[in-house]
Amino acid sequence: MSPPNLPLRSKRRPRFAPGTGVDYDLLRRSMGDTPLLTCDGCGQSATSVHLAKRFERLEWTTRYRPVHIGTVLLGAIAPTKDADFLYGPSGEFGGEAGKLLEAADISRIGKAAEATLGEFQRRGLFLTHILECPLEAGNEGDAERLLKARFGATAARIRRSLRPKRVIPISGLLEPLLHGSNGPVGLGSALIADGEKARIVANEGVGKGLAALSRKRLVADRRTDRRTKS
Repeated sequence: MSPPNLPLRSKRRPRFAPGTGVDYDLLRRSMGDTPLLTCDGCGQSATSVHLAKRFERLEWTTRYRPVHIGTVLLGAIAPTKDADFLYGPSGEFGGEAGKLLEAADISRIGKAAEATLGEFQRRGLFLTHILECPLEAGNEGDAERLLKARFGATAARIRRSLRPKRVIPISGLLEPLLHGSNGPVGLGSALIADGEKARIVANEGVGKGLAALSRKRLVADRRTDRRTKS
């Protein structure tokens, strides 16, 4: 699904941005009261406002996708607030975003958002969610159904497109999806685990469990990669 052709903001494109610098405010106004469609990023019935926000966040995210992904941080549902969305341009890094940066030992003090996200990108880290859009009001009870419906497509995307060296789940909602009755689901990458169980942070947060794991794994892997290249 692609946004319609609309006036461009600028001819300059970010290095990893996928498209045309669409004016999303204009997109929302121009689409008006369009019939509901199914969003390809989350599976929810989508209004024009929902779709415009989906395209906007997709552009923000793709701008900082590493060329070679070392680690995919896999969440369940994208944060509602742009301020809590890691790739948001405001640089507020609240909620999930701030905790992920802390877990990866990336300081944001005195740095522009672009510099902080650039460091996250250079380390080969990439965040994605099973549901790439927040839940719409009234859909809270459908979270489990939507996650199950979207998980297969996300797993295929990880295997075929992202192709990371490892995957770290950061949400407790992923546990039943990643560990089926026949064992762990194949993602084509190493699923970072603590013993026999994937290290998953409960209560939809990113806390001490991921922080401890990432300091051991992500920093160590970064040093190993540097030694390999030298």
